[in-house]
Amino acid sequence: MRKILYFITQSEFGGAQRYVFDLANNLKSNFQVAMALGEQGKNGKLAKILDENNIKYFIIPHLKRSISPFNELLALYEIIKLIKQYQPDIIHLNSSKISILGSIAALFTNSKIIYTVHGWVFNEPLPWLVKKFYLYAEKLTASLKDKIICVSEYDKQLALKHKIAPASKLVTVHNGMAPIEFLSKEQAQRLLLSKIRNSKFEIRNFLIGSIGNLYKTKGFTYLVEAANILISSYRLPLTFIVIGDGSEQKNLENLIAKYNLKNNFILAGQIDEAAKLLKAFDVYVCSSVKEGLPYTVLEAMSAGLPIVSTRVGGIPEMLEHEKTGLLIKPAEARDLAEKIKTLLDNKTLAARLGEQARQGIQKNFSMTKMIEATRRTYKILTN
Repeated sequence: MRKILYFITQSEFGGAQRYVFDLANNLKSNFQVAMALGEQGKNGKLAKILDENNIKYFIIPHLKRSISPFNELLALYEIIKLIKQYQPDIIHLNSSKISILGSIAALFTNSKIIYTVHGWVFNEPLPWLVKKFYLYAEKLTASLKDKIICVSEYDKQLALKHKIAPASKLVTVHNGMAPIEFLSKEQAQRLLLSKIRNSKFEIRNFLIGSIGNLYKTKGFTYLVEAANILISSYRLPLTFIVIGDGSEQKNLENLIAKYNLKNNFILAGQIDEAAKLLKAFDVYVCSSVKEGLPYTVLEAMSAGLPIVSTRVGGIPEMLEHEKTGLLIKPAEARDLAEKIKTLLDNKTLAARLGEQARQGIQKNFSMTKMIEATRRTYKILTN
């Protein structure tokens, strides 16, 4: 049985981590699978999920998300040592950091190298020099990879535009998901209220929600600003809830306090199986300034929610403006507020968009399609 070793920089449970777990869990009957985890290590949610599903994993202690030459050298040594020990037939890299380090480490092995792009890091809101570093690092190490999987056609076309790799090395495989057992609206709202940190908090007439790590790329500052516009200018009785944790927590709390929104805008923290609570929301919002092909939007589509989203990354491949959702430019708080108000004012439109989004995901973004496309890629490389 051929061996696959998945690499991921962090062991929190975001979109990239869910992706590698779904692959490993669904392919473990066909391949001998294992995973290498960096930052958070055994304390991350991904490690706990791997334990629950009897999937073997290794810890790379010095593999961190932030750039540090000292840690990078130590991590490279640890990666090379692990590859020589495990001797995988396929090394599957996920995230830009491990893409670079893993490609260099693979010089010491005969393994086939696959890299999945979950949104190019040089598209993130980073300093110009950092963006250039990542772009050139991706171009230099692409020659060491046998195949590059893009989760959206958008990312594939960016790779071609920047001449990162030839078309023959690139393949688009959209993220896919299994059916979710959603709670009813009443059950979801009741459970959500029991989970949020402010136990005295009450849901007003409409509940606007989002799920995601509290990172700058998620654009939650624009959602807070949109909330301020809707509540202060239009006097709408709204509740906003964001489910997730991250490094932007304090900045977002300060912004919420600045606009005096503490009774209207709640950062609920991390909640396990948050997707099951989606029907608690009247409108789902994705305010990201950079994305690959986000699972959270797929989940909101599956729940049949009306969605307002920024037009970034692969999202226009998931949602069609005014047919399955409403799309806006990123970093436009006023437009975001107006589109949310449109859905609240027009329940017929909101219901139609939600239902058409639900039908679209069943047809185009199934777990089965993603697994089979990835399995074919493995097979081509190992035959």
